[in-house]
Amino acid sequence: MLKKRIPLAISFNIKDKHLKWLLILPTLILLTVFAIIPYLWTFGISFYDYSVQVFGRAPDFVGFQNYENMMTHPDIWLRFQNTAKFAVTVVSIEFILGLSLALVLSERFRGHRLVLTICVLPMLIAPEITAMIFKVVMFRPDIGFINYLLGVLKIPFDGYGKDAFLSIVMVDAWTWTPFVMLMIVGGLSSVPKSVLEAADIDGAGWWARFRYVIFPYAKPFLFLALIFRLADALRTWEVIREWMDVPPPLGPNPLEIDMLPSYLYTLAFRAFKTSEMTTTATIMVIISLVLVYTYLRYLWKVEQNE
Repeated sequence: MLKKRIPLAISFNIKDKHLKWLLILPTLILLTVFAIIPYLWTFGISFYDYSVQVFGRAPDFVGFQNYENMMTHPDIWLRFQNTAKFAVTVVSIEFILGLSLALVLSERFRGHRLVLTICVLPMLIAPEITAMIFKVVMFRPDIGFINYLLGVLKIPFDGYGKDAFLSIVMVDAWTWTPFVMLMIVGGLSSVPKSVLEAADIDGAGWWARFRYVIFPYAKPFLFLALIFRLADALRTWEVIREWMDVPPPLGPNPLEIDMLPSYLYTLAFRAFKTSEMTTTATIMVIISLVLVYTYLRYLWKVEQNE
């Protein structure tokens, strides 16, 4: 059986090495100025103590003391736990829904483009606006549609209070499931029609068709969507801030939904704690780099196997 190579990207045959570097140069400059230098600057600041600042005096160098203080903070591990639980939950839900929608929309039918456009609409609305709409229209205790619907079904639900975490998960899943769907649709479109027709002729069922024909072609796109969504979920703060701003007694316990991104926002723009903010930001960057490294290593293994 011939093993057909699955292309991971579109490649162009550019023989002039100087032209290659010329095309890459603008991207390298932008990455250096707006990503690498700020990250390195943030990393450097995290080794200084900005808690006490005197005009005209440089901050004290404290080494890894800020990291030690962060790791021994009584609530930091709860924020790590909330962040991990949120990322795993939303990505799992989005993959199940996104894969289901992609398998349906990969087939042509009457009204296909209209259904695809409707499915993509939630992703086109800013997350802050989506969070406000869900917060006021869907989860408000007195007039919220979801609260009313669950009340009719006799299902207790407190979208502002004890069930705030579930509310945040629902908002994020509503916003980003279309992104996962589009990534998977792109992967499914890479499957040659001749291969699908051969599977149908051989009498392959839907599961065998998916496992042995569709999945091998779509796997790189699935993995890319997984890495993208995990990295993005680890920096979600807009929705969390909306729920943390709900005043008591309606609002939740802040520690039950506080995560690293929202904690970073609080340190930077409300508490103005520079040392703690840069330390938290550095930890988050390291987590993101680990995810990027995982994806690049996966691509390298795929290329080696080919």
